[in-house]
Amino acid sequence: MKADWLSCDEALARILAHAEPMPATSVSASEALGRSVAVPVRARATLPAWRNSAMDGFAVRSADLDRYGTGKIRLRVAGESYPGAVPLTGVPPGAAVRVMTGGPIPDDFDTVIRVEHTDGGAEPGFVAILRTDDRAKHVRASGKDMRLGAETVPAGTVVHSGSLPVLLASGCDPVPAYRRPRVGVLSSGDELVGMDRFDLVEAGRGVPDTNRAMIAAAAAEAGAVPVDLGVAADSPAALREKLDSVGEVDALVTTGGASMGEKDLLKRVLLRLDFQLDFWRARVRPGSPVSFGLLPREGTRLPVFGLPGNPASAFVTFHVFVAPYLRARLGSPRPRGTTVEARTDTALTSPSGLTHFFRVRLYRRAEEERPAESDGGCRGGRTSSPAVGTGLRCSLTGPQGSGLVRSLRDADGLAVVPEGVGRIEEGDPVSVLLLPGR
Repeated sequence: MKADWLSCDEALARILAHAEPMPATSVSASEALGRSVAVPVRARATLPAWRNSAMDGFAVRSADLDRYGTGKIRLRVAGESYPGAVPLTGVPPGAAVRVMTGGPIPDDFDTVIRVEHTDGGAEPGFVAILRTDDRAKHVRASGKDMRLGAETVPAGTVVHSGSLPVLLASGCDPVPAYRRPRVGVLSSGDELVGMDRFDLVEAGRGVPDTNRAMIAAAAAEAGAVPVDLGVAADSPAALREKLDSVGEVDALVTTGGASMGEKDLLKRVLLRLDFQLDFWRARVRPGSPVSFGLLPREGTRLPVFGLPGNPASAFVTFHVFVAPYLRARLGSPRPRGTTVEARTDTALTSPSGLTHFFRVRLYRRAEEERPAESDGGCRGGRTSSPAVGTGLRCSLTGPQGSGLVRSLRDADGLAVVPEGVGRIEEGDPVSVLLLPGR
């Protein structure tokens, strides 16, 4: 089989071309966590509905403060205002209104004197204002949070602890959300050993089966529902049996059998099933034997990702190619992820014909500033920007061999040395594709 050797950008573009949005459904707000909003959400009310107080205290008119001059000012208290009430009307000149934080402010009042600048209303029906530092302060405008009909949650927003209250404040429950894609996760290899047979690993006669759990976790982090399809033995019959029993999934991710070795059988078995291979091999490291294609089944075409069996290669190619696909199907406006700029503690070298992804830990120096962010993906490397002095640094998490797992544990991101750049010197800026959950 002839290798395509696509660039990282071209391979990702081909994958994303098949990332049609998932069907929309409705789920209760309590069940929407982690899902992506399918259509823009608009406010069903103006919030706050009225001008309101930012302090506990007494609402007054500046004109009344001017009328009584300096020193202690004694005003009659004409009423009280609490959150959820409507503003008082008909308050006569020279009167104050006791307000709680969030309480509505009468229309022509422009000042809230915080309670500690008064006597607290010690005399029944009156308040003495001791200081006027708060003149024309602490009145919040109506509609400061949202206005009726305004978009409050764009399509593609993930529902989390920050976006959930905005949905509820907008009056959105149930939530229009994309159905989560179901992702089949299949590993292949006679050498793979589960926890129930770990004694073989201890005896040096097997390889721990880490990829399935790793890919399932990564799929869940990307918003999908992983479906564990187990491990297929290195035989055409075993692989065919697994592929025939995939079930109802929206994508299939396989690890192992991706190269051209004697036991790399997966693509050969797929091709016998009229598999439409889009590409095999990309100019990336680690993980160049990655593949993508479509498997006809029951009137549809099942996207199939073939990832290498080495754990670090499977990890990197999932986050570079599969995660963007899943995010795109969930309507994300930034499916490629997010990169930040950091200075590398170690020179990063790479064959200039490859895009190289290094597992790195991020940290900041004391003089740090907030780093610039951009869309992620396969680009990165040197920058001519003079504003890189952010204090954000990156260091390798350990040996970078494709068969090693220890370097994955502390990885906050993937430092990207783009194709055509053979070396990034120590202390130079590099783009780092952020990993989720770090």
